[in-house]
Amino acid sequence: MMRRAVTGLVCAALALPHAPAQAEETIRCDSQGLGYNYCRVDTDDHVELTRKHSLFSCHEGRSWGYDRRGVWVNHGCSADFKVGRRGHGGKAAAVAVAGIAALIALSASRHKAETQEVAAWAVGSFKGRDEKEGVPVELSILPGGRVQGKAGSHEFTGQLKGNRLEAGRHVFRIDQSGPGFIATDEQDPLHRVEFQHVGSGY
Repeated sequence: MMRRAVTGLVCAALALPHAPAQAEETIRCDSQGLGYNYCRVDTDDHVELTRKHSLFSCHEGRSWGYDRRGVWVNHGCSADFKVGRRGHGGKAAAVAVAGIAALIALSASRHKAETQEVAAWAVGSFKGRDEKEGVPVELSILPGGRVQGKAGSHEFTGQLKGNRLEAGRHVFRIDQSGPGFIATDEQDPLHRVEFQHVGSGY
């Protein structure tokens, strides 16, 4: 049913007037005090570093990166970034925009938790100890919510969606606590792990 609805909306979009694509713009994003900074902007999933201002290096994936909602910098990287795509107009752009809007509108309620942005305090590297399992735990959380970690000698991956942390076979609710957070197992409230922030995670 959803597929038919989306198809219908996209077909209807063919009759719409020409619409411009996302225009390019340039922003500056600075890592102050060598720390992590997230600059919110609609990137349209397209970012280019155009001018570096800092003495520190700017390497994509290590000291800068982006997602659809913004650009992040770290480790002293300060630079100008060109975001978005050069507008082309035409029916193809109108159909693409209408199709994306339809998909977002139809799935917004079902995927609300998945579209929540990761809070700045939850991004980075963390360490804690799982007393129930009797092992030390290390986590790295990226701005998009992807999680990589290690519990004892066991490595795992997961995802942070809002305040729900999917880590291996467990799902935890996380609450900020000082420079870190407390993770509480949704299936066992007595299973809690306190994590301390130990680095940027990149």
